[in-house]
Amino acid sequence: MRAEPRSITAGSGPSSRWLAGGALGLLLLAAACGSSGASPGTTTTGAPPTTTSATNSSGPASVKVATVGSVGAVLVDTSGMTLYRYTPDGANKSVCTGACSSVWPPLTVPAGTTHAIGSTGVPSGDLGIIMRSDGTHQITYKGIPLYTYTGDTKAGQASGQGVGGIWFVVKSPSAASATAATSPPTTAKSSGGYGY
Repeated sequence: MRAEPRSITAGSGPSSRWLAGGALGLLLLAAACGSSGASPGTTTTGAPPTTTSATNSSGPASVKVATVGSVGAVLVDTSGMTLYRYTPDGANKSVCTGACSSVWPPLTVPAGTTHAIGSTGVPSGDLGIIMRSDGTHQITYKGIPLYTYTGDTKAGQASGQGVGGIWFVVKSPSAASATAATSPPTTAKSSGGYGY
């Protein structure tokens, strides 16, 4: 018996289907990887996935004064979340990184933001922006890097006040001068530096 030659047509047979399916899968994968999920005009800060930043996403970043429980008039972010200072930080330098910034997220702005806005009792001239070691941009008040606290779950809370003897609310400009003589000492205690 003589074997008859088989005619092969494009697109027939299991190997052709496999190749077509693989090509389609690669196209879908390339489309998914090429999309960052960001809308046009969105700037990402390049923060590592383990770092949580308190970022103002609705317009220019602003810092204002609000009365918060027993701590009185303090600085808060746009959402009303209490802002804190970390006493080991230097002037215009944040040393709260890694695990520390997961618990105490820095108040950040998108890269390219040139200034923060003072609102309700905070002069804009007292605010600045510094670059952190992870490349994100953090708001400062008179050179003091600002943070929120994950222990505060809603506006009007200040559960981070005095944590570890190194975390304190940032008093408003008028309240700060009135209470300067009674402020707690700002020396760091041995608590791992993060207050948790």
